[in-house]
Amino acid sequence: MSLPPPVTGPSHRPHGESAEALALRSPDAILGALPYLLGFTPQESLVIVWIGRRRLLLTQRLDLAGALVDPVGWRTAIWEHAVARSADEVIAVLVTEDLDPEAIASDFTERAAVAGVGVRDVIVTGAGRWRSLLCQDPACCPPEGRPVDQSTASALAAEFTIRGIAPMPDRSALVRELAEDSERTASMRPLVEAALARIPSSRRPHEAWRDATIDHLMRCLGLVRAPRASEATALSHDDCAEVMSALEDIRVRDTLLWECARTEQADLDRAMGHLVACLRSAPAGHVAPIATACAVVAWLLGDGARATIAVERALLDRPGYTLAVLVLQSLRAGLPPASWREAMGSVARDECRHGLSSDRRAG
Repeated sequence: MSLPPPVTGPSHRPHGESAEALALRSPDAILGALPYLLGFTPQESLVIVWIGRRRLLLTQRLDLAGALVDPVGWRTAIWEHAVARSADEVIAVLVTEDLDPEAIASDFTERAAVAGVGVRDVIVTGAGRWRSLLCQDPACCPPEGRPVDQSTASALAAEFTIRGIAPMPDRSALVRELAEDSERTASMRPLVEAALARIPSSRRPHEAWRDATIDHLMRCLGLVRAPRASEATALSHDDCAEVMSALEDIRVRDTLLWECARTEQADLDRAMGHLVACLRSAPAGHVAPIATACAVVAWLLGDGARATIAVERALLDRPGYTLAVLVLQSLRAGLPPASWREAMGSVARDECRHGLSSDRRAG
Protein backbone atom coordinates (compact mmCIF):
# COMPACT_ATOMS: atom_id res chain seq x y z
CA MET A 1 0.00 0.00 0.00
CA SER A 2 1.45 3.38 -0.98
CA LEU A 3 0.19 6.67 0.37
CA PRO A 4 -0.82 9.51 -1.94
CA PRO A 5 0.44 13.00 -1.05
CA PRO A 6 -1.67 14.40 1.81
CA VAL A 7 -4.38 16.65 0.42
CA THR A 8 -6.91 16.98 3.21
CA GLY A 9 -6.62 18.14 6.78
CA PRO A 10 -9.92 17.74 8.61
CA SER A 11 -10.40 19.32 12.00
CA HIS A 12 -13.24 19.04 14.47
CA ARG A 13 -11.82 21.57 16.88
CA PRO A 14 -13.26 23.10 19.00
CA HIS A 15 -15.63 20.12 19.25
CA GLY A 16 -19.31 21.00 19.50
CA GLU A 17 -18.92 24.77 19.13
CA SER A 18 -21.38 26.59 16.91
CA ALA A 19 -20.30 28.87 14.11
CA GLU A 20 -21.89 31.75 16.03
CA ALA A 21 -19.96 30.90 19.20
CA LEU A 22 -16.78 31.09 17.16
CA ALA A 23 -17.91 34.49 15.86
CA LEU A 24 -17.61 33.45 12.21
CA ARG A 25 -19.86 36.31 11.20
CA SER A 26 -17.55 38.17 8.81
CA PRO A 27 -14.78 37.36 6.32
CA ASP A 28 -12.22 38.90 8.68
CA ALA A 29 -13.38 36.64 11.51
CA ILE A 30 -13.35 33.57 9.29
CA LEU A 31 -9.81 34.31 8.09
CA GLY A 32 -8.65 34.96 11.64
CA ALA A 33 -10.09 31.65 12.86
CA LEU A 34 -8.77 29.38 10.10
CA PRO A 35 -5.28 28.73 11.54
CA TYR A 36 -6.82 27.74 14.86
CA LEU A 37 -9.47 25.52 13.29
CA LEU A 38 -6.88 23.72 11.14
CA GLY A 39 -3.95 23.75 13.55
CA PHE A 40 -1.72 25.64 11.11
CA THR A 41 -1.79 28.59 8.73
CA PRO A 42 -2.94 27.33 5.28
CA GLN A 43 -1.09 28.20 2.09
CA GLU A 44 -2.25 27.61 -1.50
CA SER A 45 -5.31 25.81 -0.17
CA LEU A 46 -9.04 25.53 -0.45
CA VAL A 47 -10.44 25.56 3.07
CA ILE A 48 -14.06 24.53 3.51
CA VAL A 49 -15.99 25.30 6.69
CA TRP A 50 -18.97 22.94 6.79
CA ILE A 51 -21.98 24.03 8.85
CA GLY A 52 -25.08 22.03 9.76
CA ARG A 53 -28.00 23.34 11.78
CA ARG A 54 -25.95 26.44 12.60
CA ARG A 55 -23.15 24.34 14.11
CA LEU A 56 -19.62 24.00 12.79
CA LEU A 57 -19.28 20.39 11.63
CA LEU A 58 -15.82 20.28 10.08
CA THR A 59 -13.01 22.39 8.71
CA GLN A 60 -11.49 20.69 5.66
CA ARG A 61 -8.38 21.71 3.73
CA LEU A 62 -7.28 20.64 0.25
CA ASP A 63 -4.12 21.59 -1.61
CA LEU A 64 -5.03 23.79 -4.57
CA ALA A 65 -2.43 21.98 -6.66
CA GLY A 66 -4.65 18.90 -6.52
CA ALA A 67 -7.32 20.71 -8.55
CA LEU A 68 -4.85 20.86 -11.43
CA VAL A 69 -3.16 17.46 -11.01
CA ASP A 70 -6.23 15.30 -10.29
CA PRO A 71 -9.44 17.35 -10.65
CA VAL A 72 -11.74 14.30 -10.40
CA GLY A 73 -10.11 13.01 -7.23
CA TRP A 74 -10.02 16.55 -5.85
CA ARG A 75 -13.76 17.01 -6.34
CA THR A 76 -14.44 13.56 -4.90
CA ALA A 77 -12.53 14.47 -1.73
CA ILE A 78 -15.02 17.32 -1.26
CA TRP A 79 -18.39 16.08 -2.40
CA GLU A 80 -18.19 12.39 -1.43
CA HIS A 81 -16.97 13.37 2.01
CA ALA A 82 -19.40 12.21 4.72
CA VAL A 83 -19.88 15.73 6.04
CA ALA A 84 -21.23 16.95 2.67
CA ARG A 85 -24.32 14.80 3.28
CA SER A 86 -25.07 16.36 6.67
CA ALA A 87 -24.14 20.00 6.04
CA ASP A 88 -26.71 22.54 4.96
CA GLU A 89 -24.33 25.46 4.51
CA VAL A 90 -20.69 25.99 3.62
CA ILE A 91 -18.05 28.71 3.59
CA ALA A 92 -15.20 28.30 1.08
CA VAL A 93 -11.89 30.13 1.40
CA LEU A 94 -9.32 30.06 -1.41
CA VAL A 95 -5.90 30.92 0.03
CA THR A 96 -3.67 31.71 -2.92
CA GLU A 97 -1.22 34.21 -4.35
CA ASP A 98 -0.60 32.27 -7.56
CA LEU A 99 -3.72 30.67 -9.02
CA ASP A 100 -6.72 32.30 -10.66
CA PRO A 101 -9.50 31.28 -8.25
CA GLU A 102 -12.48 32.04 -10.46
CA ALA A 103 -12.77 28.64 -12.19
CA ILE A 104 -12.34 26.70 -8.93
CA ALA A 105 -14.90 28.89 -7.17
CA SER A 106 -17.40 28.53 -10.02
CA ASP A 107 -17.05 24.74 -10.03
CA PHE A 108 -17.45 24.66 -6.25
CA THR A 109 -20.63 26.74 -6.17
CA GLU A 110 -22.19 24.76 -9.04
CA ARG A 111 -21.57 21.46 -7.26
CA ALA A 112 -22.83 22.88 -3.98
CA ALA A 113 -26.10 23.76 -5.70
CA VAL A 114 -26.42 20.21 -7.05
CA ALA A 115 -25.72 18.82 -3.58
CA GLY A 116 -28.32 21.12 -2.01
CA VAL A 117 -25.74 22.85 0.21
CA GLY A 118 -26.08 26.60 0.61
CA VAL A 119 -22.94 28.67 0.04
CA ARG A 120 -22.64 31.36 2.70
CA ASP A 121 -19.55 32.88 1.09
CA VAL A 122 -16.59 32.20 -1.20
CA ILE A 123 -13.59 34.22 -0.07
CA VAL A 124 -10.27 34.66 -1.83
CA THR A 125 -7.32 35.72 0.31
CA GLY A 126 -3.62 36.29 -0.18
CA ALA A 127 -0.90 38.80 0.75
CA GLY A 128 -2.92 40.08 3.70
CA ARG A 129 -6.01 40.97 1.64
CA TRP A 130 -9.36 39.34 0.89
CA ARG A 131 -12.39 39.69 -1.37
CA SER A 132 -15.70 37.85 -1.61
CA LEU A 133 -16.51 36.29 -4.98
CA LEU A 134 -20.22 36.40 -4.13
CA CYS A 135 -20.24 40.16 -3.54
CA GLN A 136 -20.83 42.21 -6.68
CA ASP A 137 -20.50 45.60 -4.99
CA PRO A 138 -17.07 47.08 -5.83
CA ALA A 139 -17.41 49.50 -2.93
CA CYS A 140 -17.62 46.53 -0.55
CA CYS A 141 -15.34 44.07 -2.37
CA PRO A 142 -13.05 45.94 -4.78
CA PRO A 143 -11.11 43.83 -7.30
CA GLU A 144 -7.85 44.45 -5.44
CA GLY A 145 -9.44 43.22 -2.22
CA ARG A 146 -9.59 44.65 1.29
CA PRO A 147 -6.93 44.42 4.00
CA VAL A 148 -7.56 41.74 6.60
CA ASP A 149 -8.74 43.45 9.80
CA GLN A 150 -5.94 42.81 12.30
CA SER A 151 -8.03 43.85 15.30
CA THR A 152 -10.52 41.05 14.55
CA ALA A 153 -7.67 38.58 14.05
CA SER A 154 -6.12 39.61 17.38
CA ALA A 155 -9.41 39.25 19.24
CA LEU A 156 -9.92 35.75 17.83
CA ALA A 157 -6.32 34.82 18.64
CA ALA A 158 -6.91 35.83 22.26
CA GLU A 159 -10.12 33.76 22.41
CA PHE A 160 -8.44 30.63 21.04
CA THR A 161 -5.38 31.13 23.23
CA ILE A 162 -7.61 31.11 26.31
CA ARG A 163 -8.90 27.74 25.09
CA GLY A 164 -5.32 26.46 24.84
CA ILE A 165 -5.27 26.32 21.02
CA ALA A 166 -2.19 27.60 19.18
CA PRO A 167 -1.57 27.10 15.43
CA MET A 168 1.69 26.20 13.71
CA PRO A 169 2.97 28.61 11.01
CA ASP A 170 2.22 26.09 8.22
CA ARG A 171 1.57 22.40 7.62
CA SER A 172 5.26 21.63 7.14
CA ALA A 173 5.92 22.89 10.67
CA LEU A 174 3.25 20.49 11.91
CA VAL A 175 4.94 17.65 10.01
CA ARG A 176 8.27 18.55 11.61
CA GLU A 177 6.67 18.47 15.05
CA LEU A 178 5.86 14.77 14.52
CA ALA A 179 8.94 13.88 12.47
CA GLU A 180 11.80 11.58 13.46
CA ASP A 181 14.44 12.98 15.80
CA SER A 182 17.45 11.24 14.27
CA GLU A 183 19.66 11.99 17.28
CA ARG A 184 17.38 9.92 19.50
CA THR A 185 16.29 7.08 17.21
CA ALA A 186 19.72 5.45 16.95
CA SER A 187 20.17 5.28 20.72
CA MET A 188 16.56 4.20 21.21
CA ARG A 189 16.70 1.05 19.04
CA PRO A 190 18.67 -1.16 21.49
CA LEU A 191 16.43 0.00 24.35
CA VAL A 192 13.26 -0.91 22.45
CA GLU A 193 14.64 -4.29 21.37
CA ALA A 194 15.73 -5.02 24.94
CA ALA A 195 12.26 -4.10 26.23
CA LEU A 196 10.64 -6.39 23.65
CA ALA A 197 12.98 -9.23 24.67
CA ARG A 198 11.81 -8.90 28.29
CA ILE A 199 8.18 -9.60 27.41
CA PRO A 200 7.27 -13.07 28.69
CA SER A 201 6.51 -15.61 26.00
CA SER A 202 4.49 -18.17 28.00
CA ARG A 203 0.79 -17.52 28.36
CA ARG A 204 0.23 -16.95 32.06
CA PRO A 205 3.24 -14.66 32.67
CA HIS A 206 2.40 -12.85 29.45
CA GLU A 207 -1.15 -12.10 30.63
CA ALA A 208 0.18 -10.83 33.95
CA TRP A 209 2.67 -8.64 32.05
CA ARG A 210 -0.17 -7.18 29.98
CA ASP A 211 -2.18 -6.18 33.06
CA ALA A 212 0.84 -4.63 34.79
CA THR A 213 1.92 -2.86 31.59
CA ILE A 214 -1.49 -1.29 30.94
CA ASP A 215 -1.52 0.12 34.48
CA HIS A 216 2.05 1.37 34.01
CA LEU A 217 1.26 3.07 30.70
CA MET A 218 -1.78 4.81 32.17
CA ARG A 219 0.44 6.34 34.84
CA CYS A 220 3.44 6.92 32.57
CA LEU A 221 1.41 8.84 29.97
CA GLY A 222 -0.45 10.87 32.59
CA LEU A 223 -3.85 9.31 31.92
CA VAL A 224 -3.93 8.49 35.62
CA ARG A 225 -2.32 11.17 37.74
CA ALA A 226 -0.07 9.89 40.49
CA PRO A 227 -0.22 11.81 43.80
CA ARG A 228 2.14 14.79 43.85
CA ALA A 229 3.46 13.87 40.38
CA SER A 230 4.77 16.69 38.23
CA GLU A 231 2.75 17.07 35.03
CA ALA A 232 5.73 18.60 33.24
CA THR A 233 8.07 15.64 33.79
CA ALA A 234 9.35 14.33 30.46
CA LEU A 235 9.60 10.61 29.80
CA SER A 236 13.07 9.11 30.05
CA HIS A 237 14.62 7.09 27.21
CA ASP A 238 13.75 3.91 29.14
CA ASP A 239 10.14 5.07 29.59
CA CYS A 240 9.82 5.78 25.86
CA ALA A 241 11.25 2.36 25.05
CA GLU A 242 8.72 0.73 27.38
CA VAL A 243 5.84 2.63 25.77
CA MET A 244 6.96 1.67 22.24
CA SER A 245 7.48 -2.00 23.07
CA ALA A 246 4.21 -2.24 24.98
CA LEU A 247 2.17 -0.78 22.12
CA GLU A 248 3.48 -3.53 19.84
CA ASP A 249 1.11 -5.77 21.80
CA ILE A 250 -2.35 -5.40 20.25
CA ARG A 251 -4.14 -6.18 23.52
CA VAL A 252 -2.18 -3.54 25.41
CA ARG A 253 -2.61 -1.01 22.61
CA ASP A 254 -6.35 -1.54 22.23
CA THR A 255 -7.02 -1.44 25.97
CA LEU A 256 -5.04 1.77 26.32
CA LEU A 257 -7.00 3.37 23.46
CA TRP A 258 -10.25 2.11 25.01
CA GLU A 259 -9.28 3.99 28.17
CA CYS A 260 -8.40 7.08 26.13
CA ALA A 261 -11.95 7.22 24.78
CA ARG A 262 -13.11 7.76 28.37
CA THR A 263 -10.44 10.26 29.37
CA GLU A 264 -10.86 13.99 30.00
CA GLN A 265 -9.32 16.45 27.54
CA ALA A 266 -6.68 17.78 29.97
CA ASP A 267 -5.37 14.25 30.54
CA LEU A 268 -5.46 13.48 26.81
CA ASP A 269 -3.47 16.66 26.12
CA ARG A 270 -0.80 15.49 28.57
CA ALA A 271 -0.76 11.99 27.08
CA MET A 272 -0.46 13.45 23.57
CA GLY A 273 2.68 15.32 24.56
CA HIS A 274 4.29 12.13 25.86
CA LEU A 275 3.21 10.09 22.84
CA VAL A 276 4.65 12.68 20.43
CA ALA A 277 7.98 12.56 22.30
CA CYS A 278 7.99 8.77 21.92
CA LEU A 279 6.99 8.97 18.26
CA ARG A 280 9.85 11.32 17.44
CA SER A 281 12.37 8.92 18.96
CA ALA A 282 10.86 5.72 17.52
CA PRO A 283 13.33 3.77 15.34
CA ALA A 284 12.26 2.52 11.91
CA GLY A 285 10.20 -0.65 12.16
CA HIS A 286 8.74 0.40 15.52
CA VAL A 287 6.94 3.59 14.42
CA ALA A 288 3.51 2.23 13.44
CA PRO A 289 2.02 1.40 16.88
CA ILE A 290 3.13 4.61 18.59
CA ALA A 291 2.18 6.74 15.56
CA THR A 292 -1.27 5.16 15.42
CA ALA A 293 -1.79 5.77 19.14
CA CYS A 294 -0.80 9.42 18.53
CA ALA A 295 -3.31 9.61 15.69
CA VAL A 296 -6.18 8.27 17.79
CA VAL A 297 -5.44 10.60 20.71
CA ALA A 298 -5.11 13.60 18.35
CA TRP A 299 -8.42 12.60 16.74
CA LEU A 300 -10.08 12.40 20.17
CA LEU A 301 -8.78 15.91 20.85
CA GLY A 302 -10.40 17.10 17.61
CA ASP A 303 -7.04 17.70 15.94
CA GLY A 304 -7.53 16.13 12.53
CA ALA A 305 -4.37 17.66 11.05
CA ARG A 306 -2.03 16.05 13.60
CA ALA A 307 -4.02 12.82 13.48
CA THR A 308 -3.61 12.61 9.70
CA ILE A 309 0.13 13.32 9.80
CA ALA A 310 0.67 10.76 12.57
CA VAL A 311 -1.27 7.99 10.83
CA GLU A 312 0.57 8.67 7.56
CA ARG A 313 3.84 8.13 9.47
CA ALA A 314 2.44 4.83 10.75
CA LEU A 315 1.63 3.59 7.27
CA LEU A 316 4.95 4.65 5.82
CA ASP A 317 6.63 2.55 8.51
CA ARG A 318 4.28 -0.43 8.24
CA PRO A 319 1.93 -0.19 5.22
CA GLY A 320 -0.38 -3.01 6.28
CA TYR A 321 -0.91 -1.85 9.86
CA THR A 322 -4.63 -2.51 10.21
CA LEU A 323 -5.62 0.03 12.85
CA ALA A 324 -3.73 2.79 11.03
CA VAL A 325 -5.61 2.00 7.81
CA LEU A 326 -8.92 2.14 9.71
CA VAL A 327 -8.06 5.46 11.36
CA LEU A 328 -6.94 7.01 8.06
CA GLN A 329 -10.16 5.90 6.36
CA SER A 330 -12.18 7.41 9.21
CA LEU A 331 -10.31 10.71 9.01
CA ARG A 332 -10.69 10.94 5.24
CA ALA A 333 -14.40 10.22 5.60
CA GLY A 334 -14.66 13.14 8.03
CA LEU A 335 -15.88 11.07 10.96
CA PRO A 336 -15.91 13.13 14.18
CA PRO A 337 -14.09 12.11 17.39
CA ALA A 338 -17.42 10.97 18.78
CA SER A 339 -17.34 8.06 16.31
CA TRP A 340 -14.30 6.57 18.08
CA ARG A 341 -15.92 7.09 21.47
CA GLU A 342 -19.11 5.45 20.24
CA ALA A 343 -17.18 2.51 18.79
CA MET A 344 -15.29 2.01 22.05
CA GLY A 345 -18.52 2.47 24.00
CA SER A 346 -19.99 -0.54 22.23
CA VAL A 347 -17.07 -2.75 23.28
CA ALA A 348 -16.39 -3.97 26.81
CA ARG A 349 -12.93 -3.30 28.22
CA ASP A 350 -12.49 -7.04 28.66
CA GLU A 351 -12.97 -7.54 24.90
CA CYS A 352 -10.14 -5.10 24.16
CA ARG A 353 -8.00 -6.62 26.86
CA HIS A 354 -8.41 -10.27 25.79
CA GLY A 355 -9.74 -10.11 22.21
CA LEU A 356 -9.73 -13.12 19.93
CA SER A 357 -6.00 -13.41 19.27
CA SER A 358 -2.97 -13.77 21.47
CA ASP A 359 -0.55 -12.58 18.80
CA ARG A 360 1.05 -9.61 20.51
CA ARG A 361 2.54 -8.26 17.28
CA ALA A 362 -0.66 -8.29 15.24
CA GLY A 363 -1.66 -5.00 13.66
